[in-house]
Amino acid sequence: MTAVSRQRLVFLLRKQPHLSREQFQRYWWDHHAPLVRDRAEVLGIRRYQQVHTVQHLGPEGADEIDGVAELWVDGPAPTGTREQVAAAGLELLEDERTFIDLARSPIFLGAEHHLQAGPHEGLRLTGVVMRQPTVTRETFQDYWVGHHGPTALARPDAFGIGEYYQVHAPVDAEHNPLAVHRGAPPAPEGIAEAWLSPPTLAAAEADALRAALRETDTPYFDYSRTVRFMGEVRPVFER
Repeated sequence: MTAVSRQRLVFLLRKQPHLSREQFQRYWWDHHAPLVRDRAEVLGIRRYQQVHTVQHLGPEGADEIDGVAELWVDGPAPTGTREQVAAAGLELLEDERTFIDLARSPIFLGAEHHLQAGPHEGLRLTGVVMRQPTVTRETFQDYWVGHHGPTALARPDAFGIGEYYQVHAPVDAEHNPLAVHRGAPPAPEGIAEAWLSPPTLAAAEADALRAALRETDTPYFDYSRTVRFMGEVRPVFER
């Protein structure tokens, strides 16, 4: 059973081209994270974590994601005045411009669906999910949460999924002021995140089950544009 209990701000980051991934991630952690933490009360941010890409899994030739900033804003109300909130937001945006390629970095406020609790140790698999252009976002997301997720979770012996979340982008994601002010590209349908353990089913059987689900997914998922990567989750703060 899926539960929608929180909204999560998801910022899919691609680095400025003059930076290496290591340089990008170091600046993001050492310099930008403290700036967010210092402004959390003013902006009403309850929790903030970074996901640092460790290994790109595909598709080959895709524009890789260098990290994901994830913020939860469903807690204490902002303490700042309208002017203070605007000033804090502008300070963060100005710093973002120094290391993030904002024109290539989608941002959206999504609905968090927690489909399964379970082990969540080690690296996290993140999928930046894209739909086929022949289906609407609503139709895709209904299928994603109502069929794809439960089907995979029903066979841990084949898929090896522990903790599992989906974060769905809203229909009007591109009109979010955070996206507009950054000149962000269109949002994906959302992100899927899972912590995995090795399947226990015989390899041939597990492969067959995964292939069957992928075939059923084909009218809905555009796997040629769905970027997947393993990342290290780094909590910054929670209040």
